[in-house]
Amino acid sequence: MSTFTENKPYTLTVLGSGTIGQAFLSAYLSCKEKPINGPSKIIACVRSETSANLLKAKYQDSDIPFEVSFDAEYNQRAVAESEIIVIGLKPYMTESVLSNIGSLEGKLLISLVAGWTIEQFQNYSKKVSRVMTNTPAKYQYGTAVVANSSEVTAVESKLISDLIGPIGKVIELPEKNMDAATGLVGSGPAFVLLMLEALMESGLNLGIPLKESREAAIKVLEGTAKLVELSGQHPGELKHQVCTPGGTTIAGIVEMESRGLKTAIIKGVEKAAQRASELGKK
Repeated sequence: MSTFTENKPYTLTVLGSGTIGQAFLSAYLSCKEKPINGPSKIIACVRSETSANLLKAKYQDSDIPFEVSFDAEYNQRAVAESEIIVIGLKPYMTESVLSNIGSLEGKLLISLVAGWTIEQFQNYSKKVSRVMTNTPAKYQYGTAVVANSSEVTAVESKLISDLIGPIGKVIELPEKNMDAATGLVGSGPAFVLLMLEALMESGLNLGIPLKESREAAIKVLEGTAKLVELSGQHPGELKHQVCTPGGTTIAGIVEMESRGLKTAIIKGVEKAAQRASELGKK
């Protein structure tokens, strides 16, 4: 069984390097100030030679030895020589791949898989960290919600935080909140992009050219998020500060609320969380 100590060299394998797996890779390998207790080598496992060549070209200048594997035999070898496995598989593929990848017992499993519980992964190894992140992680502006099994040691917990840290904001929550985090954090960027698209098209509809509508909408979202973060005030309080009695903003808000905007967003996140729970049972 692997036992991690401070500054002990280890190999990390990313099993499944799709959208989320690559977001993790990009965030970590692009980070200029990597943790002292980071991996001495990273191996990315993919399904095709084409994907392998693309990843190899993308990270060929990495300051950490980086290898890519796409053949089943080499993927098994990569897992066998690694102490930590980051699992970035699709939920429906996870059981099949893990059952045919060789022994995982004693290895530290970091799951990026939506819906799969710590208990499910403990059929393969007792040391499990369940992480829900999102696509902005690719540019180190992501959010990661983390829940660890009780068998994960304090040293391993610190190591996990160091690995996930370059993604952006790391939040620790009990596992019972992970499906909700999937709806809010994992699916959240798509919901925000829907709002961004709507703001862009509203400008376009009112005669503002597309390029300028896009730029304005992006900055409105970015600036407002920073306003909430830096002010520490509740979004509702800040919203009311913008609303002059009988003015333009309150008129727009009343119209949006009459069409159920806030309820639609809340229900959308709830539906995504519900689907996350279902994915782990398939």
